[in-house]
Amino acid sequence: MISIFVMYSTDRSDALSHTISCLKDMKLYDKCQKTLVVDGKIDRIPSDWQAIQIPRNSNGFCWGRMWDAGVYSARYEKIVYLDSDRLMPENYLNIVNEKIDDDVFIFTSKHFLMLEALPIQTCKDLLKMPEIETSLIMPNYIGRFKYEVRHQFPFHGPGKNVMSGSVAFNKKTYNKLGGVDHWYCGHGAFADSDFHMQASVAGCNFIDLEIPELHYPHKKIDNNTILNEKKLYYMGLDNFIYYCKKWNLPMKLADGLAERCGESRPSKYVDNRLKEIMAISKEF
Repeated sequence: MISIFVMYSTDRSDALSHTISCLKDMKLYDKCQKTLVVDGKIDRIPSDWQAIQIPRNSNGFCWGRMWDAGVYSARYEKIVYLDSDRLMPENYLNIVNEKIDDDVFIFTSKHFLMLEALPIQTCKDLLKMPEIETSLIMPNYIGRFKYEVRHQFPFHGPGKNVMSGSVAFNKKTYNKLGGVDHWYCGHGAFADSDFHMQASVAGCNFIDLEIPELHYPHKKIDNNTILNEKKLYYMGLDNFIYYCKKWNLPMKLADGLAERCGESRPSKYVDNRLKEIMAISKEF
């Protein structure tokens, strides 16, 4: 059977309700182990779920610690990871249960970001559509969704990939890879990019189900503060600077992100920030 772990923070309460509602429609749901991996305070534990609270480090919530908690608490070899804002079709668990194998990660490239909240039944109806792309160009859905492809093969740069938000695999493969790097923290991304690259280098295969996935909208809140676009850019820049250093990439790649943050001297900012980041990384 399957162990499901869902990463959750309190800014995603409505999204979590919809994620679990979709899961409950799946035939294998009742037979699965279900774990909520929580950043910060546990404000709810859904019926027949268990919850694990993950302490923060000095840089905020840690992706690697949350992944580790989900995987190492799993009673079953087969594992499904979901963010608490991902809505999947009702045949999802059946499909991944048949395909999970050693050295394999199973995802879907058909990722649709919802630009506004919609009733859960509307979302479920869309997920049942044989050609969701055709449905989303109907007048009542235009402007409500944005297609953001999840890339099957890794690349050095920002973007959604196999590990972004939902993926199925087995515990043996995760242990073989050594898990997700604990350095990546906060909403700055690149933990998924790093793990995707790590899996690729190790020779893993990535299976694209090409089924729809809806990404439910929510505000990003940290320490009771809504994170604006600029703050998110800086979080991403820190993570990308570390990523470039780890994978021996030219730091010039990070200059573009620094300029996007509004830095007038991006190269100097990246050089100085790299020194600070490498000092911090010694703590991990």
